[in-house]
Order: sequence, then C-alpha cells, then structure tokens
Amino acid sequence: MLVAVVSLRATGNDGAGRGKTVLRVAPERAGAADGSSWSDAAPLSALPDLVSELPAGGEVWLRADEGPYDVEESLKLRAGGADGDPVVVRGVDEDGDPEPAVLRAGRASPYSPDGEPGGDVFSLRGGADHLVFRDLAFQDVGNAFIAAGDVRDITVTAVEATNVRRFFENDVADDEQSADLRGLVVRDVSVKGFSKRFLRLRYASSDVLVEDVEADSERQDGDDFAIGVHLEDEVSDVVLRRVRMDNTRDTLREYWNGDGFATEREVSGVQLIDTTANGHTDAGYDLKSRRTTLTGATATGNKRNFRFWADDTTAEDCTGTDPVKRGGNGTQAQVWMGEGAAVEMVDCTLTDSSPDTVVFDLENDASLTLTGGGEVQHEGELRRLSNGATLELPES
Repeated sequence: MLVAVVSLRATGNDGAGRGKTVLRVAPERAGAADGSSWSDAAPLSALPDLVSELPAGGEVWLRADEGPYDVEESLKLRAGGADGDPVVVRGVDEDGDPEPAVLRAGRASPYSPDGEPGGDVFSLRGGADHLVFRDLAFQDVGNAFIAAGDVRDITVTAVEATNVRRFFENDVADDEQSADLRGLVVRDVSVKGFSKRFLRLRYASSDVLVEDVEADSERQDGDDFAIGVHLEDEVSDVVLRRVRMDNTRDTLREYWNGDGFATEREVSGVQLIDTTANGHTDAGYDLKSRRTTLTGATATGNKRNFRFWADDTTAEDCTGTDPVKRGGNGTQAQVWMGEGAAVEMVDCTLTDSSPDTVVFDLENDASLTLTGGGEVQHEGELRRLSNGATLELPES
C-alpha cells in the first residue's frame, strides 16, 4: 500500500524538492485530503502521518498564502527521513516558492504571566530523525519545538517567532525513556518576545550548532528564571556563533535573575563566537561549564556583564560596556567570579562611566588574569577581592 500511495504524490518543482516526493498541507483540507495536490490538500493535523510516509526523504509543504494555521493539538512526530535524505517541512506559496507559513497556538497576546501560556507546536518523539524545518512563522505559542524523545539530525532554519514561551527545548515525555538530542542546527532565526527561554538543552545532548540568531525577550516578566540560551546536565560540544540575546527580565525574587547565556556545571565544550548579550536583569554571560571559550563576545547593559564560575574558562577579544543594575540584590559589575573560579581574558576591553560599577568583583580564591592589548576604563571601584582572590592586570 505504501508504494501505491507514494506513487500518486507530486514531485518538487524547485531545487530543494526536485526528484523528491512532495506532500501538501493547507489551512483548510480539500478534496481527498491525502496531500497529493493543493486540490487534495491535507489538514495540518495530518502532518505527522505525511512525514511517516517519507522514510527515504521528501518534503511536506505548508501552504502559506491561504491564511494562518491554528494549532489545536501538538503535532507529535515519530518518524523522519534518512541520513542525507531528510524530510523537509516548510512554508511555500501556491507555486512552491518559499513563504513563511504562520502557526498559532492561543498564547495570550500581549503576554501576561496570568494569561494562556499557549500550546506546543512540533513535538519530536523518538524516531523523528533527519528532519528540516524552514520558512515558518510562529505566533503566540508555548513551545515552537520540543524534543520529547531521543532524536538526531534536526535542522531549524529561516524561521521567525513572535510571543512564545520557549522557542526550542528538550523535555522527556511520559511515554519516552529519554530525550537526548544529537546533531541540532538552529540557523537564521529571529524571535521577538519570549518569557522563559529561546533555547533550553539538557540531558546528554551534544553536537549543536546555533548561528545567525537574534532573540529579544522584550522584557516578558513573571515566568520564573528567564534565560536566552540555557545549557544543563551533561550537554556537550555546542557552538554558538553570531547569536544575540536581549532583554530577559525576572523580578520574582529579591535577587533579580534573567541571563543572556547560561551554562551549568556538568556542561562541557561550549564555544561562544561573536555573540552578544544586551539588557538582561542579571548576567549577560553566566557560565559554569567546563572547557568554555568566548571569542569576540559583547556584553552591554547587564547587571553583571560577565559571570564566571569554572576554573578553565578563556575569553578573547571580548567587550563589556556600561553594566546596569535595574533592581534586586547584587553588585553592578563588569566581571563577577564565583568561589575558586579561574579565568584568562585576552585582549578584552571593559568600559564604563558609572560610579556604581565594580569592574572586577571576585569571590573567595577566584583568579583572573588579563593579558594582551585590551583596556579598562572606569569611574567606579576597580576591584573588590574576597579572601584569597587574585587579579593580574597588564602593566600600564
């Protein structure tokens, strides 16, 4: 039966879909609703079944020029393509040319912490491997993507989102044994408004690339521990390149949280390259992970621009500008370091004109070494060193 069904499907008429089976989805089902043509377009709820019909790869087109899709139930995907032949889910117009397909899931707009949090859209279960999502636009959703089982080789590209709780996370579902994610690529993504996370990865997830991304929380407050990118558990081998996180805000406690980039202690092998953290109520970078490197990182207007906890972190060609404490406890600082942390900063520039800023705020036994040709300009306190802490600055 599978061969007979597939033989009725159209093949793609552009470079991405040429020679591959193409199935079609529209906001309103039409004709036989089997996805074989626009006149027989399947409804959005049938998308998981359509993907399962393409084990050798192909495309599922979401008609974007006939109005938005209202997602009533999460789309649970349990199948995908093949290595080198993924299934591509993407928005198109009638002619198959790229156009963002809008997906909505009932989140309160404008955002309210007491309002409807919004439903999840794509839920990736075990076996949903070798998938590409592109040319999509999420509006008013909970999670745009959630990996709820073990999945690998997932690409999300050319996607935008407005008013989401989280853009992408992995969280094991009750019917799954684990939810490790391997081989994730998130590229060319823009998010305007999130209350919890842009990206949250955990468990033993690895081999992750995030690049050319901009996400602005727009100060959505009240969802507890807002963080732009959050890496937890034993996540490893992550590259963040040209990623910008702006304006997370969390005022629920005496110490205001809200970080741009945060990594936990068992995380390892994180590279932040040409990243930017701006306007967060806590740290621009709050890094506890091992084997962490920052290259060309910029932090502006955060309570603590850089917050380091590990003993093997290096930062090169980084810039910290004008920390701002918007409320809550804690110092306003350029660089804050936890007990026993050890960091080398090479060719880094720290500039600030506020008398309230502590440039270097180091807890017990922390060690910071600045080398190279960077500079430090300040009006406030240069150093605040707790017991056993050491600071080495270049000779002026």
